[in-house]
Amino acid sequence: MKRRFLLFFLFIRILCSLSVTANEFIHTDSLDSVLRATNNPKDKVDAILKFLEKQENQYMEDTLAIELATRAYVVAQQTNYTWGKVNAMIKLGNCYFRVSDYKKAMEFAQKAKELAEDLNYNKELARSLSLIGTVFNELGDYDNSAQYFFKGLKLFEKLEDKEGISSSLGDIGMDFYNQQDYKKALEYFTNSLSIAKKINSLSLIKRQYNNIAVVYGDLQKYDTAIVFLRKALEISIKLGDKLGQGTNIMNIGYSQMNTGSYNDALVSFQQSLDLFTKLNNRIHMAECYVNFGFCYYTANSVDESIPYFKKALLEGQNQGYYRIIAPAAKMLNQIYTAKKDTLNAYKFVMLENLAGDSLFAFQKQKILSKLELQYVYEKKEFKRRLDQQAQNTIMYIIILSLLSGLVILGLILSKHRLRSKFVLLEKEKIESELNIKDRELTVNLISLIKKNEMLSDMSNKLIQLELSAKGNETKDALTKISQELRNSTDNKMLNEFTLRFQEVHAGFYEKLLKAYPDLTQNELKLCAFLRLNMSTKDISELTGQQLASIDHARYRLRKKLNISNSEINLVTFLSQV
Repeated sequence: MKRRFLLFFLFIRILCSLSVTANEFIHTDSLDSVLRATNNPKDKVDAILKFLEKQENQYMEDTLAIELATRAYVVAQQTNYTWGKVNAMIKLGNCYFRVSDYKKAMEFAQKAKELAEDLNYNKELARSLSLIGTVFNELGDYDNSAQYFFKGLKLFEKLEDKEGISSSLGDIGMDFYNQQDYKKALEYFTNSLSIAKKINSLSLIKRQYNNIAVVYGDLQKYDTAIVFLRKALEISIKLGDKLGQGTNIMNIGYSQMNTGSYNDALVSFQQSLDLFTKLNNRIHMAECYVNFGFCYYTANSVDESIPYFKKALLEGQNQGYYRIIAPAAKMLNQIYTAKKDTLNAYKFVMLENLAGDSLFAFQKQKILSKLELQYVYEKKEFKRRLDQQAQNTIMYIIILSLLSGLVILGLILSKHRLRSKFVLLEKEKIESELNIKDRELTVNLISLIKKNEMLSDMSNKLIQLELSAKGNETKDALTKISQELRNSTDNKMLNEFTLRFQEVHAGFYEKLLKAYPDLTQNELKLCAFLRLNMSTKDISELTGQQLASIDHARYRLRKKLNISNSEINLVTFLSQV
């Protein structure tokens, strides 16, 4: 149980490491000087967006990032700078996602998607689709997230945008990981990593190293996970990403702890704690305390684990971070219960229950947020389609009004309309006549079936007489009459049907044979019966065949018509011949 809980705790950390921000101080002096020296509003928008995209600014404080992105968005909106507006909205969507405001993240992503679609900004459209997918993924709606990730991937592939392709493959891999399809997740993460290496995108390479480590950690292949985490750590150091370094080292320590290398794990946890302390990242500091506690506890140094669990609990309470409070309180309750310290055990079990209730409420709120986002998104999409239809209608009205103002063109259009109407009426007349003939043919078929039943009944009675007859000559005569009556009845009935069918549906057999020359006469007759929408039972009564034989014949016919593996209805297919 302890190991399984640690697994859960680690992977939350790695996955969140892509979105949690460090409290490093970002110098904006260079940006301020550029903005002061620039009079063109569009250049100011571009300068802000370029500043936000720099690698060294990816971990700035969220409030500052939102403030700068909002500034770019407002200026772009005021000056009608569409490219800047779309990219500012995408940046704002990502910023709000990082602070878990999924409603605003979805709102900006959707607006960016709509504007990018209208202006044919395919790259920005792909990025907005990926952002929408990321929000759905975070809320556990993997059907919707996969849909948008694949749409984004398709656009990036069309644009031959290697960076976008790599990022989308990683997103799709995360979808599979969240659904515990580790084989598929590794496949997509590996493909993403391969492309990231080709274009030398260090941030994408690091991201996939971390993702691959997550999968191997879930599979409890900790040595392999450490290999990829060390590779990610090298890139974090190269990029100067202190938050990434701390997270990588902390997770290396976790894997070391699970392989029984407790001393190495404690060294790693201390290194990561030092980095997080310099960054003043209280949440990650609390996670380090929890890991220290678990490491000492699993190494049977229970008393040394208590101070760390208490530090983690205190930080969790100060930050309102129930994912820290719950495991820390649980372990303290477990320790004091074992020590028979009932008072302390009770105190910590109450904290554990409180944190568990809060986590449950959070999950419930997450589900509600998911449903709300789905409702709002679908409602906006529906309204957008209606608006688009209304715009198209207005456009058609304007065009028709302009055309109607030209007399000559109006006369030509009138003539064309009359001709089209005449053709339509002729077509309807032909279809009506064909329907009448079909009905007549069906009535005749029913009559033939009844007649066939009557003659069959007579034949059966002759057979009964044959059985009761005494003389051999009489028996032979009755047998001969019965067989001739049955054979002549079947042949006459089927020949009459074939003749009448060809009169109504002229060319049906010819078209079938031209497209499928291997069809036999019996299969052609079966096609004719199906063309009249006859059921298997009706065909059985008409031909005297068993139901199973007709079903088998239908199966062979589908194979010959090359529709054996499709969802195409056989009757519908033949009605279009």
